[in-house]
Amino acid sequence: MTEPISRREFFKSLAKLGIGMAVLPPALKALFDFHENLWAQTSSFKEAEYYTKLDGGKVQCTLCPNMHILKDGGIQVCNTRINKKGTLYTLAYNNPCVLNIDPIEKGPFFHIRPGTNTVALGVGGCNLRCLYCQNWNMAMERPDRLDNLDMPKEKILDAAKDKECKTIVFTFTEPSVYPEYVKEVTAYTAEKKILNLVCTSGFINTQPLKDICKNVQGFTVTLKAFNDKFYQKICGQTLKPVLNTMETIKFEKRWLEIVNLVVPGYNDDMKVIKEMCEWIKKTLGEDTPIHFGRFVPQYKLKDLPPTPLQTIDDARKIGQDAGLKYVYTFNVAPHDGNNTYCPKCKKLVIERLAFKILKNETKKGKCPCGYQLPGIWE
Repeated sequence: MTEPISRREFFKSLAKLGIGMAVLPPALKALFDFHENLWAQTSSFKEAEYYTKLDGGKVQCTLCPNMHILKDGGIQVCNTRINKKGTLYTLAYNNPCVLNIDPIEKGPFFHIRPGTNTVALGVGGCNLRCLYCQNWNMAMERPDRLDNLDMPKEKILDAAKDKECKTIVFTFTEPSVYPEYVKEVTAYTAEKKILNLVCTSGFINTQPLKDICKNVQGFTVTLKAFNDKFYQKICGQTLKPVLNTMETIKFEKRWLEIVNLVVPGYNDDMKVIKEMCEWIKKTLGEDTPIHFGRFVPQYKLKDLPPTPLQTIDDARKIGQDAGLKYVYTFNVAPHDGNNTYCPKCKKLVIERLAFKILKNETKKGKCPCGYQLPGIWE
C-alpha cells in the first residue's frame, strides 16, 4: 500500500516543481485525492469527539467555550481539530512531540507522591495564545507539523514500566485540546494501577472536563490572573471558564493545585492577588495549594524583567494571610516557599530545593504530630 504523505509535504513537492493547485493536470489531481483519502485513515488522525455537524459541510466544535463553527478545511484555533468534508478530526492522537521522565514536583504537584518520577508527555497545540508562553514552539503549532513520537497507550504504559514510574502526567502544551488521546490513555493505564495527572490552563467546557476526570486523579490548573482583561489581552481568552474548570475539578473530587505566574506590570497588583486568594479559600477550600511563580522573559514578552523576588514574597504572604494553608513558590530556589509545613504543629515536614526532595518526615502524608496532610500519598 502506498504510504500517505501529509498535505504539507504534498504542497512542498508541488512548490519544488513550480506547480500550483489551480494548474494541476488530472493525473496529479487524482493523486492528490488519493492521498487526501489516506490522510484521514492514518493513526494520528482520528474522528474527534465533542462536535456537532451542521448544514453545508460545516461543524461546530463544542470542546471549549469558543464554540467555533468551521467550514470544510477549517482548523480550530487550538490547531488540533480540522473539518474534513463535514467530519471533525483530531490531529493530536498517538503523536506526542515531547516525552520525558520528570520529577513529579515539576508539575508542579507538591501533594502527590513527593520524590517520585513521572512519565511526562505533551502533544502540539493550545487554545490560549499567551504572550509569554514557555513552550510556544510546540503549543502554537499544529501537531502534524512537529517531530513526533508514535506513542499509542500501550507504548506509554511500557515507558512507565521501563522507568519504574507509577504516574503519567499530560503537560508541556494543553492536554484539554486532545481529550480523545488523554481519555484513551488514562482509561487504559488506570486499569494497570497507574496514577494519571493533567496540567492545564483550564479553558474547556464542563462535559469534556468531566469525561477527562473519570480516569485522571489530579490536576494542576494555571490560573493566569484573577482579571478578565489580562486574559483577553495576554492570553486571548476569558477568565470565567477557567474558574468553572477549577470548581468542576473540586466537584468531581479530584486533587487540585493552582499555579499563578506573576508577570511584572500585568498581574502583580496585590489587591487583585488578595481577591484571588480569598476566592480560592471560599470556593475551592483552604487546603488547595497555590504556587506563585517567578516570570522569566519568554516569547513575545522578552523585554520585561524577571519578577522581583520581593513581589513573589509579597504574594505568598497575602495567600497565607488569606488563610490558605499551602502557599508555595516556583522558579525561585532555594526559597522557603519550596517547602511544606504542617498547619497544625508548624513543623517543616517536606524540604525541597526546587524539584528535589531533601527531607520528607511524613508517612503516607501524615505529619509526625499526627496531622494528615491533604493530597495523594500512596
